[in-house]
Amino acid sequence: MSHRPHVLATALVLAVTTFLFHAAVLLEFAHHMSHVHQWFADVLGSARADTVLVTLCFVSLFITHVIEAALWGLFFWRKRLVPNFVEGVYFATSSITALGYGDVVLKPPWRMLGPLLAVNGLLIFGCSTAFLFLVLQKVWGTL
Repeated sequence: MSHRPHVLATALVLAVTTFLFHAAVLLEFAHHMSHVHQWFADVLGSARADTVLVTLCFVSLFITHVIEAALWGLFFWRKRLVPNFVEGVYFATSSITALGYGDVVLKPPWRMLGPLLAVNGLLIFGCSTAFLFLVLQKVWGTL
């Protein structure tokens, strides 16, 4: 029982750190998006520039989500909550996506990190979805 405040504090620090990393990636990408799109349009033409920009956004967000899952997985492994790094990434990914297979479960009091990670993941995926929507609006000229 005495470890629970520590577990909650650790989870919140990790969740906030992950969210800040994700927000930084989105904001940095948004900052450069117009210039990058214009450069691709000058080099490749408008239609191809749209395709490249959307693809670049999808790939960048995919890599960002993989890095976030890997960081959580590394945390789980280093805290000896899972037997190896791959298992940590597997647990993190199934939690972040709210898939939650349940075949890998953390021991109490760390078990509460799974649902907290799921909430964090849903928020982060929501931000990614909103960002992609804005990119598609820009590409389709409705912004």
